Amino acid sequence: MAKMKPRTYTNATSKTHINASETMTLTSQTEKLLETMDEELKNIVKACKTNPELLLTFVEQKGTPVYKIPHADKILAKIKEEEGFITPLKGWKALYLNFVTGLFAQKRLHLSLNSREMFVLRNGEINVYYMLHQFHKWYGFKKNLPGYDEKAQALFKENLENMSDTREMSVEEILALKEAIARDAEAADFVINLAKESTGAKKALEKMKKDGGANI
Repeated sequence: MAKMKPRTYTNATSKTHINASETMTLTSQTEKLLETMDEELKNIVKACKTNPELLLTFVEQKGTPVYKIPHADKILAKIKEEEGFITPLKGWKALYLNFVTGLFAQKRLHLSLNSREMFVLRNGEINVYYMLHQFHKWYGFKKNLPGYDEKAQALFKENLENMSDTREMSVEEILALKEAIARDAEAADFVINLAKESTGAKKALEKMKKDGGANI
């Protein structure tokens, strides 16, 4: 068997070096960003009073379009996307997304084979925890964390539908999928921790009202 040649794969904030005997991933920049990101997000969420609409206003102020369109879930299902934060797309999916968002949101049509990052949602009340999950992913994208490129996201969505056989994937695809899974898990952990903190605070407040003190 031929000896495996050492290879290095890089993304926005990490570098992975692979040879026949070891795999080494240098992710110091990614880890540094993640350390500060959750605290920054908590401050933003607090400033927005955990209100999904205020969070969407914040998103728009940072230059990301937000579209509220009827039947968004069904419209997005045509290109295997879900409501919430959508990363940039290319090709016919981008063309379709640009067309429907412009048409149904009654904004100027932008017909292009490239779409930018955006939020697409139905009108109506937004589940706060779902919004926080999507907001975390958007913030990570804006921070240039790996796992949000089109290839990584396509692999992630495919993996959700049917577990992919990694034996048929290239090293680059496996690493891209790994990053996309990590970003989704980090967003879920952020929501869970925030929910726990919120529940703990409510319980403490209830106890303080009841007997003037709380032991948490």
